Amino acid sequence: MSSSGLVQIDGLPPVKEQKTSKVMLLFPPEWVPTAPYLALPSLTAVLRQAGHTVIQRDVNIEMYDHFFTTEFLIWVKGRLGMQLKPLQDKEKAGTLREKEADQKSVVEQAYAVDVFDLAERAEDAKRIVRGERFYEAEKLEGALNCFREVMQYISAAYYPASLVFYPMESNLGYRPGVSKEVFACLDDEQVNVYRDICNQLVLPAVSKEKPDVVGVSIGTQMQLLAGLTFCKMIKETFPHIKIVVGGNVITRLQEELPHHERFFTEVFDAAILYEGEHALLWWIEALNGQRAMETVPNLLYRDETGMRQSKEVYTEKTTALPLPDFDGFPLDHYFVPERIIPYLATRGCYWGRCTFCDHGQGYFDQFRGMTAQLVVEQVTALRDKYHCKHFLFSDESYPPALFKKVSQLLVDQNTGIKWTTLIRFEETLRDQAIWDLAAESGCCTLYYGMESANERVLNLMDKHAKKSVIQNNLHLAAKAGIWNHVMAFYGFPGETREEALETRQFLLDNQPVIHSTELFYFVAYRHTPMVRNPEKFGITIHKQEEYDLPLDYYYTLNEPGGITCLDAMQLCEEFYRNDFQPWAVRVNAREHVFLYISKFGTNRLPQIYAQQQVAVGSPEGVSGLVTWPVAMSEGEDGKEGMSRVVSHGVG
Repeated sequence: MSSSGLVQIDGLPPVKEQKTSKVMLLFPPEWVPTAPYLALPSLTAVLRQAGHTVIQRDVNIEMYDHFFTTEFLIWVKGRLGMQLKPLQDKEKAGTLREKEADQKSVVEQAYAVDVFDLAERAEDAKRIVRGERFYEAEKLEGALNCFREVMQYISAAYYPASLVFYPMESNLGYRPGVSKEVFACLDDEQVNVYRDICNQLVLPAVSKEKPDVVGVSIGTQMQLLAGLTFCKMIKETFPHIKIVVGGNVITRLQEELPHHERFFTEVFDAAILYEGEHALLWWIEALNGQRAMETVPNLLYRDETGMRQSKEVYTEKTTALPLPDFDGFPLDHYFVPERIIPYLATRGCYWGRCTFCDHGQGYFDQFRGMTAQLVVEQVTALRDKYHCKHFLFSDESYPPALFKKVSQLLVDQNTGIKWTTLIRFEETLRDQAIWDLAAESGCCTLYYGMESANERVLNLMDKHAKKSVIQNNLHLAAKAGIWNHVMAFYGFPGETREEALETRQFLLDNQPVIHSTELFYFVAYRHTPMVRNPEKFGITIHKQEEYDLPLDYYYTLNEPGGITCLDAMQLCEEFYRNDFQPWAVRVNAREHVFLYISKFGTNRLPQIYAQQQVAVGSPEGVSGLVTWPVAMSEGEDGKEGMSRVVSHGVG
């Protein structure tokens, strides 16, 4: 505090004595309903530390909890009935069009469902995933299938939308990369299920809490339509409330958003780019007249002169940030029997060189991390505060030195936690003792971005991993009892068909030590080194004018001989059709597999595979069955989770 009564913060202009605000933070669908996402608790911690009142709402888990209730399903039945009658009337009048005939068929079939039976089974399915029956694989599989059945029923009421379980694969029929379709979707009462979710869950909460500010975190493209729907409806209903958006997808669209002022007049008031903890705090102070708006870093906004973007970018000092604050989160409502909490020790990727990857776009500066001692202190504090022993270490790629040191400290301090993370194959991890120590410290599952098993292709990607190192790491981890999940993709520019099939053969040959796998096809994400320098990689990027909110581009090869986009897609289909059966599992979230290993203490889990068999050549003491198309639940900083529709792994 200076003699003038002004407070100096991180070199920014001083602010007057603080005026506090009431802030509501929303995390929209679609995301996995198995654990919290770290964005809101990280923002909340900084705002509460500064004296602001914060209400944080995970609308994603609220939505799924709401979907699988008698109340909502009866409401869906009524919506189906309201749609069916005019369609039947049109049929009688002979004016039913072909598309309407298709809708009538779908709606009639759904309307005939015994909704009370469906709702009863859905309610029990929630009890299964939240209780001890979760660990009976057949019952868990039945619960997940029930959720899928319910989502199909709900979809009929929003025809032709496809709402599915597992999350992040739903389709409203609008392309989020086309602004005119985005705006059309926001007002579409027929397909946009998020409008009803907003009316039923979000607007009542806003009305009750009466916040001064609403912040919406949009970390993935799948959340874009839901998040913007919430913003627009809140703005229409409560025009006095200031609305701000942030998250990785917003950062990736920073070049396009200024050309779409309509977003800033109809949907939200401002957008925060890159990391948002202090930028959000300082934006709220600017709203309260405590600092000039133009001094707030990381900010994109509109004033009377037009669109404005901050000249300064603020990078968070990770070691100075408060512990993530989960108070107010529905920690017992997630679709798991035990609490799981995400934790981030690093920001950015320590490797940071992969030419196909744009995860680092969410940061202005690349890699920063905490000391192993601070990591263990914070994890222990979270364990004690929230009575939780399961943690998702959500780093983009866990650094080897930190991996070793954290494992040792967790053992030395007998913390008793279980954990999982994403990791890179490394030469420095070629010692069995390292993996044994990790397993002893509570490491249950690891997720590797292998990408390819061909070293020439790996060098083109700038990954520079050796095949012998990949095999070594997998064998040692499996021997230690850790579950290995391997991600790879076909179609990196310059890759030949023979090299792609080498990846396939590697997966098949190493099946005993690869417990689950995902195989994608290459996507040219717009902020990658490849797209910035396409000629270097022998590709031509094709930009389509209507795609004015692009996150990736269509590309073609400049020279023949390599795998095309279509080739890669076909090879993926062939893999899942012909080769994937040994890896098919009954569960489809990494948190579910994580909890099974934590419960049973082994990576030998034949009961969770769809086909219970032992792989040929499986050595004793090593799990004999392998991978599944699981959706990765976090990239905590807002980076996109990985599902079949996302084609890259970790560094």
